[in-house]
Amino acid sequence: MKKNVVLQAACCLVIFLTSCSKDALKKSTVVAGSVSKSRLAVAATGTDNTNPFRGMNWADPNGNGGEGRVLLPSGLTSSMTATQAAAVGTRISNAVKASGGTTIRMPINPWTASSSSYWPVYQAAINAIVSNGCKVILCFWPASVLHVPDITQWNTMWQTVDNVYKNNTAVLYEPINEPVDYSSTDLNNLYAGFLTTFSPANGKCILDGTGYAADVTTVGADSRLANQYLGLHCYWWFWGSHDNWSAYYSDMSNRTGSYAARTIVTEVGIETFRNLSFWWQWNTGVYVDQAFLTGSLAYAKDNSIGTIAWSGVNDIDTYRWYKANDTLVEVSPGTANMFRWSWKLTASPVWPGPVGDWQYKLQNRASGLMLDNLGSTTDGATIAQWADGTSQNQKWNVSYTDGYYTLSCATGKECMDTGGNTTDGSSVKQYTVGTSTNQRWSIVSAGSGYYKIINLATGKCLDTGGQTANGSTMQQWSSGSSYNQQWKLIAQ
Repeated sequence: MKKNVVLQAACCLVIFLTSCSKDALKKSTVVAGSVSKSRLAVAATGTDNTNPFRGMNWADPNGNGGEGRVLLPSGLTSSMTATQAAAVGTRISNAVKASGGTTIRMPINPWTASSSSYWPVYQAAINAIVSNGCKVILCFWPASVLHVPDITQWNTMWQTVDNVYKNNTAVLYEPINEPVDYSSTDLNNLYAGFLTTFSPANGKCILDGTGYAADVTTVGADSRLANQYLGLHCYWWFWGSHDNWSAYYSDMSNRTGSYAARTIVTEVGIETFRNLSFWWQWNTGVYVDQAFLTGSLAYAKDNSIGTIAWSGVNDIDTYRWYKANDTLVEVSPGTANMFRWSWKLTASPVWPGPVGDWQYKLQNRASGLMLDNLGSTTDGATIAQWADGTSQNQKWNVSYTDGYYTLSCATGKECMDTGGNTTDGSSVKQYTVGTSTNQRWSIVSAGSGYYKIINLATGKCLDTGGQTANGSTMQQWSSGSSYNQQWKLIAQ
């Protein structure tokens, strides 16, 4: 970030990161509700919010239910020693802390807790995380069903866990994940029975809401359960398809009700490999997962709700935070920075590439014209250049995912794409966002505040082809010293 235009963008990012989210939605009813929620939480759990619980899931890539087998979150094996497991737990918790997190959610099942050889190994990973200053949430995931299939087996599992961690305030229990098969009455009775059996301390448990843990209001209203946290799961398909952040903000408000101060979002996520910008998507007309992440995390921020990303460490899941358990690099910095903003962290955003996720105009050094999609929303349409103006056609959302950038126009959302062309002078087009390397670009400094835009599939550069007329089609050419393939990124 050496040049003025990028520094300007970085300054904007720092300001936004430390600011509140959209105040327009903080209506008087929400503010008034926050007072009563805080009083309830002080009595129930000893805290007026759950923001201290922020982090990510550490999941078994073969499924957290694990019918008939021990659970192996990515990086753990059934043959490793306790010392080796502790090293993995330390490595992952170091990464979580570096990302701004405090909490790791891990699965538990009867076969893990009953294994005389593996249970001590699993404990070693848990204990290493706690020793490293993080909290652990242990959650039971039933296998193949969405209820407790065997109450005796379930109680035995939790008794084994409780024998070790009852008095460890850094280890919390989530009795069941997404209890879809229960009516609200039966679910609350299940939880009440659990609390009677184990007599946990206030705030020791996180009780998932009804259905896919998608609504906490019914569980929150049961006075028998008032001393424990509530677990909410947030995905856009739980709530329906919206193209604006405020709709998801409202959805989360409705499903949390007056219990925000007791609620921990133990799962929230989007596909980090979507090759789209998930940083600061306040526009209307964005993709549903962009709108969802902004709206749900804005609500969590405004109400100091802790959020646990799904998934964090899971070597095969497309929602994962890190590339791999032994390559703890953030896949989508825009996503991670949105979580950090929601967590109210004040450090500036982390951007591994030469420019941060943002909306830019791209001005060519040779022609002085702007990259422009001419207002087209059609797949396969060519991308052109035009004199500087106020049109959205000239505004491009630049986002970094897994080592490369995607450039999508603010009009129509199509992405800059080579269209499969590989020859010098071939036209540059636009297509709906996908996984093709035709849409993946490197941004490399050319000096003096200009950059080359280099396609991953072809290795060729975005180039004007020497044209200077409005509407002339953009091309790709082998890398050279020509100003035709040098671009200034002007933050909007």
